Order: sequence, then structure tokens, then C-alpha cells
Amino acid sequence: MCFAMLDIFNKKYEATETITSMLFYGSLSTAAISAFKAFPTWVPVTTTQYGLIALLGVGANMLLFCLLRAFKYVEASATCPYRYTEFVLSAIAGFFFFAERPSPTTLLGSCIILPSVVYCAIVETRANK
Repeated sequence: MCFAMLDIFNKKYEATETITSMLFYGSLSTAAISAFKAFPTWVPVTTTQYGLIALLGVGANMLLFCLLRAFKYVEASATCPYRYTEFVLSAIAGFFFFAERPSPTTLLGSCIILPSVVYCAIVETRANK
């Protein structure tokens, strides 16, 4: 739901705002929303983790930069299959870098959402021809 809302807001404001301001306010709002859950469970971060977090931040902002550029040329729904690959890449990065294992409900949700998005994209592409 948050991805979809972010895409709607980004598509709406991409014509009037600069990419830099959209990246800044997107990051700021994400940090503000995440802070409520982070502060009660915060533990000290190691130097290695700071580096990985920085790498993740750069990668996520580059992804969002490319997505915002794409909104100038296509409808938001056309970017969905690419957008949802972020789920898969995040799970892979979490597994290899942080030894996180996705929960069964996360795996089930991914098995429902990802094929559905791909199917909708295929149907929509055929309908536009």
C-alpha cells in the first residue's frame, strides 16, 4: 500500500517538483514514519552496518531517481513490475548481508503479489496494442 501511495504522489508531483526535492521529502517522510518503530528497539550500529546502511541508502535513492525519471515518460502502472522487483532484491540482500529469513507470511504474500503484478502488466500491455 505504501509503495502504491508513494507512486501516486510521485506521479502527481513530478511535473511541478524537482527530482532532488522529491527524493529529499520522500526520505524525510520515510525516516519520520520509521522513527516511531525504530526508537523503542534501537541497538547500537556497528561500523560495518553503517557502511551497509549507506550503501542501501544510495541504492534506494538511485532506484527512486530512475523511477521518478520514468514517470515523465510512462504511466505509474507501467513501472509496477520493475517496482516490485525491489521486494525480491531486498529479501536477497537481507538474507546475504543481515542473515534475515523472510517469514512464511512474507513469502506467501510475495507469491501472490509478484505474479499478480506481472499478470496485470501483461494484460494491460496487450490491451494497449
